[in-house]
Amino acid sequence: MQVPSGILADKLGPRLLVTICMIVASVGSVLFSLADTVTTAFMARVLVGLGLSAVLVPSYKALTAWFSTKRYVMATSIVISVAGLGGVVAGSPLGWLSEQIGWRGSFQVIAGMTFATAILVWLLVRNKPQDFNLPAVEPTRTPAGPVKSMPIGQSFGTILGSLDFWLMAVWFFFNGAILFSFAGLWSGPYFMQVYGMSKTTAGNFINIFSFGWIFGPLLFGWLATRFPSNSRILGGSMSGMALLCLWIYLRNGSMAVIELYTFNTLFGLLGAGPAGVCFAAVKERFPLQIAGTATGLLYVFPMAGSALYQPLAGAILDRSGHLKSGLGAEDFSILFIVYVVSCALAGLAGFMLHRKNTAEIDLMAGAPATE
Repeated sequence: MQVPSGILADKLGPRLLVTICMIVASVGSVLFSLADTVTTAFMARVLVGLGLSAVLVPSYKALTAWFSTKRYVMATSIVISVAGLGGVVAGSPLGWLSEQIGWRGSFQVIAGMTFATAILVWLLVRNKPQDFNLPAVEPTRTPAGPVKSMPIGQSFGTILGSLDFWLMAVWFFFNGAILFSFAGLWSGPYFMQVYGMSKTTAGNFINIFSFGWIFGPLLFGWLATRFPSNSRILGGSMSGMALLCLWIYLRNGSMAVIELYTFNTLFGLLGAGPAGVCFAAVKERFPLQIAGTATGLLYVFPMAGSALYQPLAGAILDRSGHLKSGLGAEDFSILFIVYVVSCALAGLAGFMLHRKNTAEIDLMAGAPATE
């Protein structure tokens, strides 16, 4: 849904799209809470996924109009941090709520909160400052009068014909691949089988990734406002991830507890932290009226990386033949080497990005050029 949501955000505006999608998600949550068959539960979950999948990209589309390029990176980073906080709340607090009112009641509460948020979005949010009779945040990038919608074919040609887009796509592909395949899936088996942790102890270690997801974007958003080079931040962060993966490869199975805590903290910070910087690079490089389409196309790549690397990691571990008897440290070694190489490629793509002149970008869309 990332590409369609980006196109729709450019055509319909983020306010209407986010409102509709959150209502769809709330309806799906209610239906799931009432489901008495697997088929009904399945279709209800599809509705939830359909609704929530088309919220992030339109939100970023709205932020492009409400924040200048310098402040946009912090705005997107805050959104990512709040999403990370939601992941933490979905753990123990949601478990407590389920114990109090049951899982059906919990989903009904979530549905009510989601529906209320949709109404607040419709009442309080506008697509751009001009809808509140306020001046444009970046008047030099905003054409006077009505803005013509760029045809979809031209939008795709502008975006996919950009080398910078593909460099960002490579960076985001490997970033999502490594972050979600290890922190999101295989770290649990690694901690339990290699270090002999219980499920509870391993879960506590995995939670450290979530805290990196919360605070990492804020840290990188702050850095980006002081060191505005996208390439150095994106390239440097994935180079740091390469060193981290090399560290766990060299110390595979031998890390002390303090090392594991340190590794997980840095992995979460470097993995989730720079995402807002990458989204900000999109705003700098494409006309504002196709910002949604560009963001949606870009966001396909971390999802694709996650989808490909999770089974790839499983296939690598399958080859050991030890899945049933128990995986050892040496069984993960090849996986960590794959991570090192992937991070290095992403870091190289990040360093190859070059700073853009927004005047050149806006001339493509008919906006007035500035010095």
